[in-house]
Amino acid sequence: MAAVRAGAGGAAGGGGLGDGMVLAAGEYPAEAEVRRILAAGKQIVEGISWQRDLRQDPDWVKFRARVENDGGWNLTLYGNVRVVSPYKKSYSLIWTLGDVSYRIFAMDVQGNHTNIAINKEKWRRRTHKQIWRDAYPEFAYTPDEVIPEDPNAAFLEFCRECNIVFTGQLGVFPPA
Repeated sequence: MAAVRAGAGGAAGGGGLGDGMVLAAGEYPAEAEVRRILAAGKQIVEGISWQRDLRQDPDWVKFRARVENDGGWNLTLYGNVRVVSPYKKSYSLIWTLGDVSYRIFAMDVQGNHTNIAINKEKWRRRTHKQIWRDAYPEFAYTPDEVIPEDPNAAFLEFCRECNIVFTGQLGVFPPA
């Protein structure tokens, strides 16, 4: 997978960036395009299979699913869940342009990192969501709604928020 980019910088101008388009050095996706992606109908037709990665950290299980769409965007949804205390969940919608990937929308439950918002509020190991913004890529905020405890239910909620219809099979959680 390409490196996921999440730094600050100027927004890319112009129209839609479909599959195969690349941003110039120093440019970032435009917030308006991210909003178009989130608003557009999308679907995941493949099954979700939670997997342990014993090579990295057996306390985490994860999946990756391609997100089909008519906009030509190269989108992937990632899910990661820590299955031992402290329990954490993370779901990310990633948009890949050329060889660079952008985390354009995410939900982190009991996050394992720190985000600082424009108003300097910090989310240190707290539940938050992130959406790509022109002025502040990966802008974080506290969600109003309750996020389901069950990882598969949380995945379906994340899909709903991203306007993704899931038609595949949900994998058994946690995997054996």
